[in-house]
Amino acid sequence: MENPLESLIVSGEEVDKNLLVTVLADLVRVEKSTGEIRFIGVAPKLPKRIQILLFLLGRKAAKALDLIEEEAIAPSEMEVKLGVKGGPLRGQLFQLKNDRLVQSEGGKYRVPNYALEAVKELLGARTGGK
Repeated sequence: MENPLESLIVSGEEVDKNLLVTVLADLVRVEKSTGEIRFIGVAPKLPKRIQILLFLLGRKAAKALDLIEEEAIAPSEMEVKLGVKGGPLRGQLFQLKNDRLVQSEGGKYRVPNYALEAVKELLGARTGGK
């Protein structure tokens, strides 16, 4: 007989791809040849904090698609790709980390899988969607 509690177990390594698609569908595209993240729709007009989350989630999708080698990214690389200056970017990352929406590993940042639902709720409130 299967233990009903086993339905509660998740792997920290497995990303919920359906949830990731739901969150990113109308906001982000991933360039197939490079793995670069492109904002679409209202995404470029959203607050920088939200853009940072979208960018990091886009990298999560790119990694899941094997388009990039590493999901986590250094703030200096994000500055260039997002066009956000270092001080404000680092301030946003610090706040996102305190809110447990991003993790820092070796000076690089990513959205942990456990935070996908919280990010979805935050984005839904900001974009008026899902």
